[in-house]
Amino acid sequence: MTIGALLPAYRELLALHVISVILWMAGMIMLPVIYAGHVATTPEVARDAGFVELERGIIKRFVNPAMYAAWGFGILLIATRGTISWSAGWWWTKFIAVLALSGYHGALSFWRRGLRDGTNRHSASFYTMATVAPVGLVMLIVTMVIIQP
Repeated sequence: MTIGALLPAYRELLALHVISVILWMAGMIMLPVIYAGHVATTPEVARDAGFVELERGIIKRFVNPAMYAAWGFGILLIATRGTISWSAGWWWTKFIAVLALSGYHGALSFWRRGLRDGTNRHSASFYTMATVAPVGLVMLIVTMVIIQP
């Protein structure tokens, strides 16, 4: 189902979607770096430095709202009449990559709870390398949208 009434607001919706995605990506790249710092310190230093509160604040006040906004504006863009060709392969590739990015977001939340609860099983180098996943996915997504192969 598409909604013709959204067409006059298409450019504004697109701008809000892109802004939301940029903010979401910034948080998902920043968090693993903070997690690496958390893991690299002793529990006492991590507590004193406020890692748990910082990580929670970034997820709850920054990354989650940005993801909700990106998804919301993205759904409105999809619902805008004439903006998506449902048979285009690039669109489905982009959609699958966005689902993977959302799964990565879930992993960040899971890892944060492990750090908070003292059940973390990953090293600082793991978290440092984890920043590659969202960068690779966003490169694929932007390529699909701009080039539309």
